[in-house]
Amino acid sequence: MKYLLFIILAVSLSCKPSGEKPSVENSNLPPPSEADLGALYQYYHSNPKTLEQKDENALIAYAADKGYDAQRTQSGVFIVERKRGTGSAIKWGDKLFVNYRGTFLDGKEFDSSYKRRKPLDFRVGQMVAGWNEALIGRQKGDEIIILIPSHMGYGKKGFTDFVPPDANLVFDIVILDGQ
Repeated sequence: MKYLLFIILAVSLSCKPSGEKPSVENSNLPPPSEADLGALYQYYHSNPKTLEQKDENALIAYAADKGYDAQRTQSGVFIVERKRGTGSAIKWGDKLFVNYRGTFLDGKEFDSSYKRRKPLDFRVGQMVAGWNEALIGRQKGDEIIILIPSHMGYGKKGFTDFVPPDANLVFDIVILDGQ
């Protein structure tokens, strides 16, 4: 009986409550090796103390796990170029049409223009900081994946009913030629 109680307690402590944000940085897995991370290794924090450092490690581990050749921006957004488009470089204030899929690091989708069957139209500068930064300099026709740390996404407040506070985000984006 005592062993059964121990097993029940151990299982219940290992389960996360529903709705809790999955966390790569708090897993019991060993940190990825330099070989796993490639060029991203230089940004990996061996002993992360701040949320930004933990977010960065989680995004680097995600990129390494997916085998992405990601480039890091100065603010910590990671961009994976899947296909290069043509035309002039996108700049602040440009009107864009994009199709996208937004997920958390665990793959759970929280938003998608595909599900609405309508591309998103907006001006660069109207989106979360990570989107704005990643789109500057891109071209129409580009297909990119952006990995956004929480401070460049919805931050400490999150986005009611869609994104919890301090969530790292993944967006698969196709910049369309126009509408």
